[in-house]
Amino acid sequence: MSNIERYDYAFDIDGDSWPARLLRNVPPACSVLELGPGAGVMTKVLLGRGCQVTVVENDPEALKILQSMGVHVMDANLDHPDWVQQLGGRRFDAILACDVLEHLQQPERVLQTLKDVVEPTGRLVVSLPNVAYAGVIASLCSGLFDYTDKGLLDRTHLRFFTRRSIEKTMLDCGWRPHAWDANRVPLSHSEFAWIWDALPGALRQPLIAANPDFDVYQWMVVVAPAVDARHWEIVNMRSDLDRMQTQLQSLQLLHDAEHNSLLEHQKAFGEARQIIAKFEKKISELEHGVTQLSAEKQALESDLNLAQQHLNRMRRSWKARLKSILGM
Repeated sequence: MSNIERYDYAFDIDGDSWPARLLRNVPPACSVLELGPGAGVMTKVLLGRGCQVTVVENDPEALKILQSMGVHVMDANLDHPDWVQQLGGRRFDAILACDVLEHLQQPERVLQTLKDVVEPTGRLVVSLPNVAYAGVIASLCSGLFDYTDKGLLDRTHLRFFTRRSIEKTMLDCGWRPHAWDANRVPLSHSEFAWIWDALPGALRQPLIAANPDFDVYQWMVVVAPAVDARHWEIVNMRSDLDRMQTQLQSLQLLHDAEHNSLLEHQKAFGEARQIIAKFEKKISELEHGVTQLSAEKQALESDLNLAQQHLNRMRRSWKARLKSILGM
């Protein structure tokens, strides 16, 4: 498997996949510096959102693909301190270092350098694999630490991180964390499923109970330069306020529409109640009429019965008289 094949994938940009969640931290139509983009899967999304993207990559296959996208491509190795000179003093609204720092010999040096190329109100979005993932611990419990072509134990990983070490590294390099997110992957869906299943239950349960983040495969942290942290917070609070104001206006419009609809429904219900009341009155009148007709019917049936009895008596009386006259 080549380097480019390992990092070429597809994802739903509006879904809950890890790349989609990472990209939600990049404002639309801003300037972006993307480190180690590989085949440019995330780069395409950024371009589609109107961002001006500059990429730093040194894989020959990836460079060919990136150059065809129309982005500013820098063929450079992040482990060489002179790569930043190619930027010519440019600064960016957002910097992406997604699953990159673990491949570097000196990620701290890169993090310190990035403070000089981010805008005062900009942000750095970092994604790193979590070596404290329960699958890795299960492997260690079995005496295994085998590198693979990709995954948490990718053979090109030079550095390993936990959430605590990520936070410490960021603070030591002059960055202040502002937001965290976790890519949780069930052990059964990971490359460690077989070793996890083979681990005795008596060992699995303590691993789960002792660490609420046992299933965190990757950590994401959004950071800003510590010296600009207060300015960054104010700008982002204002942005959040504007967004909430827009949401409030949308909710107000929705409320007004729903209120008007409710009034229309209440009016319709009132008219329906009047119609129903008329029908009920008519039905009551009809029921009363039916009751009267039933009483009249019973009276007529009674009169008819009496008349029938009277007629029968008259018939018997006439028969008797006729017999008497005829001498029968």
